[in-house]
Amino acid sequence: DVAIIGAGVIGLATANEIAQRKKGVFVLEKNHNFGLETSSRNSEVIHAGIYYPEDSLKTRLCVEGKSLLYELCDRHDIAYKKLGKIIVAASENETTQLEKLYEQGRKNGVEDLMLLSRTELKKLEPNVEARAGLLSPSSGILDSHTLLKFLYSQAREKGAEFVFGTEVVGIERMEAKYRVEIRDREGISAFTSRVVINAAGLNSDRIAQLAGIDVAEAGYRLHYCKGEYFSLSSKYRNVVNRLIYPTPEQAGHGIHV
Repeated sequence: DVAIIGAGVIGLATANEIAQRKKGVFVLEKNHNFGLETSSRNSEVIHAGIYYPEDSLKTRLCVEGKSLLYELCDRHDIAYKKLGKIIVAASENETTQLEKLYEQGRKNGVEDLMLLSRTELKKLEPNVEARAGLLSPSSGILDSHTLLKFLYSQAREKGAEFVFGTEVVGIERMEAKYRVEIRDREGISAFTSRVVINAAGLNSDRIAQLAGIDVAEAGYRLHYCKGEYFSLSSKYRNVVNRLIYPTPEQAGHGIHV
């Protein structure tokens, strides 16, 4: 009935929800296990929904999803910390950008934002040097690996089936269903499904293209940016008490702690 391509956090959460209502949910994953790519290699931040356009799907998912995710963690003992985030401005121009970001966040429905002066910022974070800050109290971090394991086990309990080591290599639209071509260690085979959900993460534009979508025209083309992580020794543990982000650049959120 439903084929979900990708067993990252989006594919797992989708399978978990759909399996409550429907039978015949299959999750196809090219790796040997779930959550081996972006879902387990990230900052584990629960974002408030500040950065994005007011009417965007990203904003809606951040604002509504943030509350739902905290509730899920509370119900199922998934570790998290709602420690808050401060976006800092290092110049007058960045302070102006910060004020615009504050207004954007308010439009998006993030109602707990606070603009901080240099003095107010110093009281909260004595080791941070900046002209101003934007505090987002409801931002936080969570244990993404435990979340992945929880969603996987819940989806399986509800009847979802997972097929690992299986790569989707073709999708053909038929009258009332899709023909999905897959490759595994036994070779290439195919099956049909009434619904196909693309949760392929960094490969989602390739999957969309297989389904006949012009990814350039649709705005689905992905442009990868490589990030790096550095682990500090425990003696720096209390240097800051919150997530510290720079004023965002066009290409990303910048270096954060």
